[in-house]
Amino acid sequence: MYFFFFTLRRAYYKWHTTKKSAKILYIAMGTLIIALMALSFSQQETDYVKDMDAIEETPEAMRQKIKEMMLHAWRNYATYTWGTNEFRPISRRDNFDSQFGHHKLGATIIESMDTLYVMGLDKELNQSREWIQKSFTLDHVDHTLSIFELTSRMLGPMLTMYALTGEQLYRDKAIHIADKILPAFQTPTGIPKRFVVPNDDPFRKRSLPDVAHISEFGALHLEFFYLSEITGNPLYKEVVDGIRRLLADMNKPNGLYPNSFCTKYGRWESSRCSINRFHDYLLKSWMQSGWNDSETLQVFKDAMLAAVQNMVEITTEDVIYIPEVVDGVRTDRMKQSDCFAAGLFAQGAEQTLMKHWAKYAQIGIGIGDTCRDFYRQSPTGLGPEEMGFSEEAREEIVSLQRTFYSLRPEIVESYLKLWRLSRDKKYREWGRDLVLALEKYCRTPYGYAGIQDVYTESSGSDDVQRGYFLGATLKYLFLLFSEDEVIPVQEWVFNSAGHFLPIKGVNRKYRLYNSTEEENKEY
Repeated sequence: MYFFFFTLRRAYYKWHTTKKSAKILYIAMGTLIIALMALSFSQQETDYVKDMDAIEETPEAMRQKIKEMMLHAWRNYATYTWGTNEFRPISRRDNFDSQFGHHKLGATIIESMDTLYVMGLDKELNQSREWIQKSFTLDHVDHTLSIFELTSRMLGPMLTMYALTGEQLYRDKAIHIADKILPAFQTPTGIPKRFVVPNDDPFRKRSLPDVAHISEFGALHLEFFYLSEITGNPLYKEVVDGIRRLLADMNKPNGLYPNSFCTKYGRWESSRCSINRFHDYLLKSWMQSGWNDSETLQVFKDAMLAAVQNMVEITTEDVIYIPEVVDGVRTDRMKQSDCFAAGLFAQGAEQTLMKHWAKYAQIGIGIGDTCRDFYRQSPTGLGPEEMGFSEEAREEIVSLQRTFYSLRPEIVESYLKLWRLSRDKKYREWGRDLVLALEKYCRTPYGYAGIQDVYTESSGSDDVQRGYFLGATLKYLFLLFSEDEVIPVQEWVFNSAGHFLPIKGVNRKYRLYNSTEEENKEY
């Protein structure tokens, strides 16, 4: 303190004993320094604006930005909750409400692997591989897990990584996961129950519900078929083929597949019908077979025709959406998760060239426009969990608090497909808008989280960084701004959680069981 006052008094004395000409010189020099500092700061601000403009305008800059987002999400998860399933970035702890429960199954690690691979983040990928080799197992899990989530978000990534690398580790882990799922198929109908207890606890198994959802058991085929192909074990393919055979013999109201099915008595348990991943997997199973499974192709065509005739709604304002149908009547609501249908209709039209294919393509484009409009119309630039198409429906969605946003990937999935099929630049522009909205409303100092109300700019966070944000949303965004040669859609099909599997006959990474180990490692 004494030194401070001493220095101040000396400066005061020197100023008052200095000649007037020298004072003027000091003032001029000080003014010049301040001006230069201001100019430098202004230039930094200008450079920052230019950087933002570059991020908005060039695919290369967008890829770099999305890669930075991935690292921000992944590294904070790795720092604070490594080995757990999902991360809460605000409270910086494990998300115990994850669909994979409280056991440390490393769901985020597993889901992130192929995203890290595509982005060239080798250091983080190697860290993930090491954890999987040393720590991943389902043997100790004593609570129920969804077979759909296990298949799409754990089995799927293992199969993707095996296809990409040929490493035995990933195939062995895929077998481990699938073998834990197989007991769910032990029902009178062969349709699997929704849940399984991995450690086979008999008490918990007795309480498993008999009602299953077609959006889940109808979306297992890609993974189980490919697992049979790379292991030589036909059992995996046989259990999912059994699902298709049973559904072929079921009565379908107006050609539609009701949402719920009783695995014990073999009957539909609901009059509700909706577009779902069963339809998606019909198309992709046919593609995965090398376009040879003609029976599945016909089932797909019939199912999509029924959807167009009984589900698709076109308003007087030419708004196209695909709501649920209850007792044969269309509702006036659509879930955001159903925005994948935009890509489904467009890709289905392009791949099959089925009768009136141009109409199907137009429906896909229209659904994409509708989903985008709900993002555009909200103050946050993010879309609600449910979309209403009447005043009554919108009021009900608000009252039920279904206006939250949870980092979902489906709309970006459709942007990617529509971009690669049409080359319409608006899909990249919409992807850029989503990146900016994510940065503004979902980014936190320690990761990303959803928000509770997309219609309120000051909305609170849900404090959950979901695994699929890293495993699907960011991957789709990165691919949207990548060249078509990066995971080409003519050689790969994406599963319901954004993990890609090779197409037979056209993809050198298909890795059939009868290939030698050297051949598998060659690609």
